Amino acid sequence: MEEKEVIRRDYFIHRKSMRQIARERHHSRKTIRKALYDPGVPVYSRSKPRPKVTIGPFQEMIRQWLQEDKQRPAKQRHTAKRIFQRLREEYGFPGSERTVRRTVSALRDTVPDSHVPQTYAPADGGTFDFGEALVKLKGRETKVHLGCLRLDYSSHYFICALPSERQEALFECHLQGFSYLGGTPGRMRYDNLKPAVQKILRGKNRQEQAAWVAFRSHFLFESEYVTPGKGQEKGGVENLVGYVRRNFLVPPPEFDDYQALNAYLMNCCDRDARERRRGGRTIEELWRKEQESLRPLPQKLPTACVSRSGKVNRRQQVRFAGNWYSVPPRYVGQVVTIRAYVFRVEIAWQDQVIASHGRSYSREEEFLNPHHYLPVLLKKPGAFPRATPILKWPLPPVYEAYHRQLRERREGQSGTREYIRILMLLQDHPLPAVTAAVEQAATIGVFSYEAVKSLLSGQPEPSWRHSPLPVWPNRVDHFDRLVHG
Repeated sequence: MEEKEVIRRDYFIHRKSMRQIARERHHSRKTIRKALYDPGVPVYSRSKPRPKVTIGPFQEMIRQWLQEDKQRPAKQRHTAKRIFQRLREEYGFPGSERTVRRTVSALRDTVPDSHVPQTYAPADGGTFDFGEALVKLKGRETKVHLGCLRLDYSSHYFICALPSERQEALFECHLQGFSYLGGTPGRMRYDNLKPAVQKILRGKNRQEQAAWVAFRSHFLFESEYVTPGKGQEKGGVENLVGYVRRNFLVPPPEFDDYQALNAYLMNCCDRDARERRRGGRTIEELWRKEQESLRPLPQKLPTACVSRSGKVNRRQQVRFAGNWYSVPPRYVGQVVTIRAYVFRVEIAWQDQVIASHGRSYSREEEFLNPHHYLPVLLKKPGAFPRATPILKWPLPPVYEAYHRQLRERREGQSGTREYIRILMLLQDHPLPAVTAAVEQAATIGVFSYEAVKSLLSGQPEPSWRHSPLPVWPNRVDHFDRLVHG
């Protein structure tokens, strides 16, 4: 390039001829003529394409495979890696995978997609997507699902961690997200996620899930669904999932439960909105402006649950999502409504909640509330020793010791019945208070339901305080006293 500059200076400034410049600079006139007509950087170009010695014999075969792929499903076509593997294994291809990838790209004639910049008005719209991440819950590495809701204008977003991507999780994330952002935009864009879309129709038309339409009608925003396989149509929230993983969850943080994890994620959303800037303003400042245009939340928010009906069997259990949940005995044989939330399951009968359990995402598990079975065990004390709800009840050791003393001092099953009545106190009183009453009764040597109940209610100097229950005498000893005096 420096030589070209000298040639041009000699010709245009010093008025030297091309013959003189060629003699002085030792260049041909053809080279000097090129320098005079083209001041740019010299670019070498081949007159003939470079021969492809390694891949050349295989190009036609690759082209044939790609042509056949057009008749196959999009997810079951050759990748460049698979083509390289087949060429090497079936035809002994000696080249590298990089060579194959470059050739496949050229034969496919792929042109990178271009994107048109978009400008959004405040509260014009938002996007939603699910993602996955690994965190530690109670010391165990767990895969959680991230619900990501983002506003288009301000780019402010809300993230919450959920144990699944089911319909109730979709509802829960929208409820929390709209509450956090202070309102709803005019429309939302989604993937064709199953909890919202029942069937993909022609073009942009979708047959939506009835429960999703009912939930959305509370907020009155419009739903748009992207073209299948075209995630770039909502690229902002697609990139957000990766951004959250890289910036907030590396290395995987540790929490006791989902509540602590979500509190951490919400704090990250707040901090990021204060620190990140767009167009000279922070995201929080843009969001404050956008809040003025967001639609207000409805006065009565919908419930973030799915409802199913089920019949209670003779074991006082109803089945939902592969698990069994208990109800009180009076509802055996009744058809009840099961309301499944993200973290709990409620069972209702005639609009009255009769049982509530923690939600499980495993299968073939039993969730039995001992209080549902105590009234039955009071009538059938013989079933008490092997009753599953009692065996799984993590009570302090003092209860079993007190039960043993009651059995020794009473005939038949009366001791077990007394113990069951004591356990029924736990339904209306906290465990520490009942435990303290049981320990105090055992210390002073009184063993009865009335004793524990009186100590629990704090009655001063009850009548039984000075007259503990006598030990029931052994039948043989009692007979000896009657005969021999």
